[in-house]
Amino acid sequence: MHPLRAVILDLDDTLFDDTACTHAGLAALAAEHGVQHWTSERLFARHAEHIRAIDPLLFRGEVDAHGARLLRMTRLLTDLGVPNPDGEAATRTYRTAYRAAWTLLDGAVDLLSGLRSRGLRTAVLTNYVREVQQEKLIHFGLDKLIDVTLCIEDMPAPKPDIRAYHAACTALGVVPAEAVMIGDSWENDVEGARRAGLRAVWVNRHNRPAPGPAVPQVRHLNAAGALIV
Repeated sequence: MHPLRAVILDLDDTLFDDTACTHAGLAALAAEHGVQHWTSERLFARHAEHIRAIDPLLFRGEVDAHGARLLRMTRLLTDLGVPNPDGEAATRTYRTAYRAAWTLLDGAVDLLSGLRSRGLRTAVLTNYVREVQQEKLIHFGLDKLIDVTLCIEDMPAPKPDIRAYHAACTALGVVPAEAVMIGDSWENDVEGARRAGLRAVWVNRHNRPAPGPAVPQVRHLNAAGALIV
């Protein structure tokens, strides 16, 4: 086995608690409009459906990040039965609460600092736009602990396409066998990485059964460092 030289990490729900922040933003939106007939889980799921539908427009450059939010909020309010939905106002409400709830997952800074102290190269590989993701990294000072950040604009194709992981390895100056991918998505951060020739560590915060062959897994980032050998 090749010696490990680099660690590639997902961002949302791996280092940054995007799920909690999204719930906070949606709760603020629901409260503002007096929405009581949808559970928070249903609201979260419908919001995620709109993200999946709108993201291709964003990635093709047909809308920018703000335009994608406007469209998402307008569609969501329509689903909720809000008459004459004001996407701009809804975006402000959602975004204010979302940002106020920004937090890293426990162990994120310690993990990155520990990897750096071991002389390992680090990268963030994320299937979202740089305008949004870089803001998070800078806000928490993670940009100073990461050697390379690859967002959707920097990849020939998004995860789980093997070219995404190979692009990260090239940027880090390593071959795939010298790198490990850490992330919460089985498809994007485990299966895709392994197909590309990398090792993988699954961040399984909710202790879900593995959908495929076993890989090292952690519920908390504090335990990840010990698995990276």
